[in-house]
Amino acid sequence: MRATAPEAGHRARWTPPTTVDLVAAWPELATTIPSQDVPRARRALTSPTITAVDEDLFEVHRETTDDALSLLVLDGVVLKATTLADRSALEFLGPGDLLAPPLSAIAQVESRAVSRYLAHGSVSVAPLDERFRIVARRWPGVSDCLHERLGRQTHRASMHLAMLHLPRVEDRIVALFADLAERFGRMTGDGIVIKLALTHQTIGGLVGSQRPTVSLALQGLAAEEVLTRLDIDRWAFDPGGAIH
Repeated sequence: MRATAPEAGHRARWTPPTTVDLVAAWPELATTIPSQDVPRARRALTSPTITAVDEDLFEVHRETTDDALSLLVLDGVVLKATTLADRSALEFLGPGDLLAPPLSAIAQVESRAVSRYLAHGSVSVAPLDERFRIVARRWPGVSDCLHERLGRQTHRASMHLAMLHLPRVEDRIVALFADLAERFGRMTGDGIVIKLALTHQTIGGLVGSQRPTVSLALQGLAAEEVLTRLDIDRWAFDPGGAIH
């Protein structure tokens, strides 16, 4: 199965960095620091905020700030596109997720795969830089918080890999949207509504299937009232029974 990685938009752009309070953006950090030290740590736990539209986030980061331990997604959604030979796989990341720096050029040659983090529309990220490292050395619980979040992401990536082994594309799409509903959905009078702009091609990249196959599967799921596209960026999802 071939999935095409999305290209950065021709009108991609970024805005100059502002500053974010990382404790406000990531409240769990405060729970790892003694209460009397929180004000001091909070003054140090700030970061420039980078906002990009349809752009490779680490390319923008290299143009604006120094190297970072990782990027924390503050707002918007990110597609991680990993390409091996002529095949690509996509992962979906959102607010609260961490973007690890891509492998070095030598490591990418050795692994034969290249990864990029593409802003899917407008995305804001905060680099976790040397200031974060200093705080983590002073209060090691901050590093524990980082590792716990990375562990959750690793588990979610493993679930995504397992989803790709489901034989029916309809089941892969339902599993994908069950995860998206948990992370981005909200309950309404019409059921779960997921506000995400996703093309059939992008869904194909996320479930490891070609766009025409995805389009047919979506038609069937809409007929069964499992997944219905309400407009360009809203989906109604009703998983109903278990995956076949």
